[in-house]
Amino acid sequence: MEKIKCTLLAETKVTQEVQHRVTKLFVELGYYFVNDQENTFCLQIDSELGMKAKLESTRILGGNPAILFRGAVRVILSQLMENNWPEILQPQLEERIVMLDIGRKYYPLVELKRLVRSMALFQFTHLQLHFSENEGFGIESLRYPEIVSAEHLTQAEIKELIAYAKQYYLELIPDLDSPGHLQQVLRHYPQWQLPMKDSERDTKAVDILNPEATAFIHAIYQEFAELFYESRYFHIGADEFVDFDLLENYPELKKAASKHFGKSASGIETFISYINDLAAYVKGLGFTVRVWNDGFYRSNRQEQVHLTQDCEISYWTRWNQHMAPIEKYFEKNYSVINHNDNFFYYVLGEAAGYSYPTYEKINAEFQLTTFANGQRVINLTQTKGIAISVWADVPEAKQSREVINDIFWLQAALSEKVYGDKQKKTDYQKLYDSWSA
Repeated sequence: MEKIKCTLLAETKVTQEVQHRVTKLFVELGYYFVNDQENTFCLQIDSELGMKAKLESTRILGGNPAILFRGAVRVILSQLMENNWPEILQPQLEERIVMLDIGRKYYPLVELKRLVRSMALFQFTHLQLHFSENEGFGIESLRYPEIVSAEHLTQAEIKELIAYAKQYYLELIPDLDSPGHLQQVLRHYPQWQLPMKDSERDTKAVDILNPEATAFIHAIYQEFAELFYESRYFHIGADEFVDFDLLENYPELKKAASKHFGKSASGIETFISYINDLAAYVKGLGFTVRVWNDGFYRSNRQEQVHLTQDCEISYWTRWNQHMAPIEKYFEKNYSVINHNDNFFYYVLGEAAGYSYPTYEKINAEFQLTTFANGQRVINLTQTKGIAISVWADVPEAKQSREVINDIFWLQAALSEKVYGDKQKKTDYQKLYDSWSA
């Protein structure tokens, strides 16, 4: 076991709890603490700091317990990496997220807990579990057991993961995508697949014109809202519903849009109305709603109805020229999470034209003001967070442990960016060895 020459003092019940959690994290990583008078810090809550943390001589201060925890971890990391005490304890972005596709690939609970520990080390704030995909559904459903993949996490395991992450001030974000990406669910309910021309049906998309179908989807959201009731956010997807450049393949969408929004409606209004209704429903269950960016404010579709303002945007791509630029969402005053797919999409099997992201590329080329397809913004005012997204397009391409090991380095690189650090990859090797043992 490696030793940490550092003493953390706590004078209140609140700071004692923070001290306990910091100590627990490093003990789980194989370290132990020895008292050191020269490296003694008193943990203090200072509510006037708000969302900030700072290091003042022999005090580590934070505006709340979570921020104090991350500040203390950052101070200890500096010692382990043989750096000077950090001058900056305040990240430039409020939220740092890892999104994991557990719909198509099974990750054992032990590996998810190991991921939580690396996230805590690098001061991440949220673990987003994308648990439903065309090829799988990764969490047990008690209401609709038939939709669940053979290999999945039980609800009891999810509750255990939520509690474990909470110890390190990490929050989970449930991520259930609709009205597309539902092939695994809809293969059991083909009558609710979206009609196309020539009497065909889209096996991946739900019939958003069918009240029974939408009520069924709402019921699934309700079940998982109850499971994730402690979470602040719920990601409802909304990406890749259909090919929006080929809406003529879905004449019923156009027909319904014309009926409700006039002859100038293009058909996309039916989709947007579904998302607005779903967002209102999920908000009513107690969550702030998030959606992907690619289906809204498209330049080649005149929308007669727009995406609700009552949601936040996960901006991941602009691979299609008709997708709205990031400036459009800023103009509309949305809060945005930067999922830049050019740097932070880890796609198993390097499918869909992606290459595995690396510590080196992020370190050398990425700036916090950079969004997908090289879009640059002036400031970070409306950028609420940043995310690494791990997709399981080819789930067998790597073992779960290998995936979790790989994204340790991506977290390290992203942490450097949000804190303004300048490290070398080799600086993390001992830490990685302890974490991965």
